[in-house]
Amino acid sequence: MLPVLSFGASKAAKKNEVKDPRDKQVYRTVKIAGKTWLGDNLNYNSEGSFCLKDDDNNCEAYGRLYTWDAAQVACPAGFHLPSHDDFESLWTAAGADFNAGYLVKTTYGWKGNTNGNDTLKFSAMAAGNRFDDGTYGNLEKFAFFWTSDDKLEGIGAGNARVWYLTNKSMAFSYTSKPKDFGFSVRCVK
Repeated sequence: MLPVLSFGASKAAKKNEVKDPRDKQVYRTVKIAGKTWLGDNLNYNSEGSFCLKDDDNNCEAYGRLYTWDAAQVACPAGFHLPSHDDFESLWTAAGADFNAGYLVKTTYGWKGNTNGNDTLKFSAMAAGNRFDDGTYGNLEKFAFFWTSDDKLEGIGAGNARVWYLTNKSMAFSYTSKPKDFGFSVRCVK
């Protein structure tokens, strides 16, 4: 059983935390390469967002999964959906090599003993995803994070760029996926 994240509605925000004024949830923040990132997956309930396997407990543990359109407007005021360049600066801070995932993955929850050491405190969890047919998969195997980019070279119509981590390696890389899939959101400023 994975520990539950502390998305406490009654908790007051402290240093290195931000409270979302829309629903009063509190998120850790972490400074990496001059940017302030949410240190937890976003858990704001909006149209186009889902709990893994339609179970509210999974939202508490992993945050919500968003379609790309929903992700565009999901971040709290002052934050935005990261661009490819934002994630590239995170990757560079993590060493810009085939082991970069080790520094951003949580120390628990990755299938096959491929946990990270979370040196950068990004705390990427293997939250899985929602497919366009409404089914879910990849829990404990993948973490996917939407970017704001859908016009970069190599991205086909109806797709957008995602950065991902897998239980098969310590790599931290990117690809493109259909916009109606559900993936995690990390906000940045």
